Amino acid sequence: MSSKNNRWRLKKTVLPQHTDHAGVMWHGSYLDFLEEGRIDALDKVGCSYSELSKQGFEIPVISIQIKYKISFFHGEKVLLNSQFKLENKIRFTCKTVFLKSNGDIGAEAIIGLVVVKKINDSIQLVRELPVQIKNILLMLEKGPKV
Repeated sequence: MSSKNNRWRLKKTVLPQHTDHAGVMWHGSYLDFLEEGRIDALDKVGCSYSELSKQGFEIPVISIQIKYKISFFHGEKVLLNSQFKLENKIRFTCKTVFLKSNGDIGAEAIIGLVVVKKINDSIQLVRELPVQIKNILLMLEKGPKV
């Protein structure tokens, strides 16, 4: 997961609702940014999350690891650089680096994800990815078209 060409980028601004009373970006806001980054990357490969959901598929988070290094403050710009990797036939990861405008790393996150299918009233892990979804995940892993 080291190539600069396979990084999905999302620029954000830390708004008042992202901060605590001291103007520091609240730890929970990182999760919102991470989800927005994943949904944005899906959109960029031509797959809206809402369309996947209408087809009965969801991509839940199964693990999260975040290392907070340097605080972000109200009004600051944040660049999220994300990379996807298929780990095996049912699990994939999204590694995201939160960059300050000077290039310093503010935080790093690794999110574990799986694909599930809603069937009637139950949710089942997809053990054999449909071709369409596997192709979407491979496009995410490859990165944006340059």
